[in-house]
Amino acid sequence: RDPLNHAMSLYKIVNQKNGTREEWMDHLEQPSGTGKWTTVLDFFLYNINGPEVGGRNPYNVTKEEKVRRGIELLQRHFDVVSLGDHTEFMNQVLNYTGWKELGMPHMNVHKRTLDFTKKEVETLYKLLVRNGDVDFVDAVKQS
Repeated sequence: RDPLNHAMSLYKIVNQKNGTREEWMDHLEQPSGTGKWTTVLDFFLYNINGPEVGGRNPYNVTKEEKVRRGIELLQRHFDVVSLGDHTEFMNQVLNYTGWKELGMPHMNVHKRTLDFTKKEVETLYKLLVRNGDVDFVDAVKQS
């Protein structure tokens, strides 16, 4: 999933995490800070969701090392990675295998509007670039 869309969509849980708008992005200011949520790359690498011992980057590695390790894990442990149009991917798999489509209820739906200022979106994107999330998704697309 696109890192910026993922990060913005997670803002809907800030109240459930007893967090504030400021806390929601502050933890990304530090390379291994803990916070109310985690980025795509950090969750994939460290399987954490929120404040944990060691933070988002417990080994304090560079963003380049995190991207390299993420790609290595994908190549070593996954045969197929779907990024983007999941419906089209599903249709291709169903067509290839002859399987019947199974309906899946939409359980994780947020029906209210999420509002962000231009500055908040720009800041969040810069933090995701600095964290390695944008490079990771780009590298997955190239693999």
